[in-house]
Parts: sequence; C-alpha cells; structure tokens
Amino acid sequence: MWPSPVAPSRAAVSALARSSSSGLISVAVAAKALGVTPARASGLLTRLTRSGWLTHLRRGVYYLLPLDSESAASTTHHDPWLVAIHLFGPCYIGGWSAAEHWALTEQLFAKTFVVTSANIRLREQAVLGLKFVLRKVPSNRVRGVPTVWRGSELVSVSSRERTLVDALRDPSWLGGIRNVADALSTYLEGPNATATALLREMRSSGSGAAAKRLGFLLETLEFPAGTEIEKLLARLPAGNIKLDPAIPSRGRLSKRWGLWINANVHLR
Repeated sequence: MWPSPVAPSRAAVSALARSSSSGLISVAVAAKALGVTPARASGLLTRLTRSGWLTHLRRGVYYLLPLDSESAASTTHHDPWLVAIHLFGPCYIGGWSAAEHWALTEQLFAKTFVVTSANIRLREQAVLGLKFVLRKVPSNRVRGVPTVWRGSELVSVSSRERTLVDALRDPSWLGGIRNVADALSTYLEGPNATATALLREMRSSGSGAAAKRLGFLLETLEFPAGTEIEKLLARLPAGNIKLDPAIPSRGRLSKRWGLWINANVHLR
C-alpha cells in the first residue's frame, strides 16, 4: 500500500512496469500492482501521464513510455495484437491478420484486422504507430474463439475454419473474393483436408450467403466434397446475392447457388 495519495513517480512506474510485460496498463492492473483502490490508481495514472511517464490510449488504458522515447507521438509498440485486445476488447484477431497467422495467404497487410463487439466510432484507427481495421459484430460472435500466446498474454484469434467462414460471409475481410478463393484452396490442400471441419464451422457461425459462396467455390476449385455439397444446397435461403458484394457489376447468374458470379475465380 502506498503511504500517501501522491506516490513517488519512479517507484510507481517501476511497479507498473513489473506488472505489464507489454507496457499496456489498465486501471485494474495498476490498482493491483500498487496495492491501492481503483480510484486512487486512476488518479495516479493521470498524474504520471501529465508527468510524461505514460500516454493515455483510451478510457482506463495507458501505455508506459519507453525511457528513450522522445514523445508519446513518436512512440510505437512491437505487437499490434496486444494493443488490440487492450483497446478494442472484447475482440479477436480475424480477417487477413488471422489468415496470415495460419499461413492461408501469402499477402502481407499493413493493417491489423480486429473483430470486436465493443462500441467503436471509426472503422480504421491508428494507435502507437500501428494501424487497425475494425469490424463490429454482436457479442455472441466474439465468444468461444480460441486463443494463442503472445509473450505472456493470451490473444483470441479466429481458427482457420472460422477465418474462412467469416470471409465467406464478407469477402472484404480477406481483401476480396479472389483472396478468399486462394485461402480456401490453400486450406483444402493441407494434409488430410476434408470439408467436414469447415462445414461444421459454417453451421456454427456462418450464414446463408456464406454457404452459397462456399458451395460455389468448392465446385469451382473441384474439391471432392461429395454429399457435403448436397447438404449445402438443401439449406440455402431464397434470393440471389453477389459473389463479391464490393464489385458493382452483377455478372452472370448461377441459379444452382443463387449467386451473381461477378468475379473470375480460377484454379491456381
């Protein structure tokens, strides 16, 4: 317990640094590290920010500035995934960032793709020299997502199957339907690949539009899905949608899948 309302700055900073390997500090973490109430911790974090030890990122979240940092504006962070979970949680790393993680794409994206149920004002944000693309979803869609270790912290990242199903719902999450087709092809070329796990995820988190795109792509990629194709066909909703909603033209209509084929998807 700190003996006075105004804690010695260097001692407080040292305690905070020991409690956060990533340098990201929440009020709750600070209160536990300093042995004070959340209210006192919040006040101390505000004073340390004014003194130049911290920079304020969002309500209740701060970043401990490196000692060699010239200013908060010039400071960067080494791991966008850790920044994302502190700023945009509840969330998971998805879209093209998850596809990169699982080696489903060879493309490199400068922005980190984050799927969040938090209230966000901007769909693209830059924090600590890092760029984020944000997509808001209902809270139930960020639950039950598997985690991976990033240093000493766990970060939720969509599985291979979830990454593909998310992109089949909205191809822009992988940068367009051609990238989705390439990622799907890479996934299906894996050892002992079957459509079973993908169809299971489709039933869990997919949509009618995603099922239409998946069925069409499985046939186009000539993957032997067997009875799984018939199961998809039996559950398709009525109506026609675009293969890629971002492309203005409609192209030709596939009555079998209820899809306007407005993009060329070739075998690699």
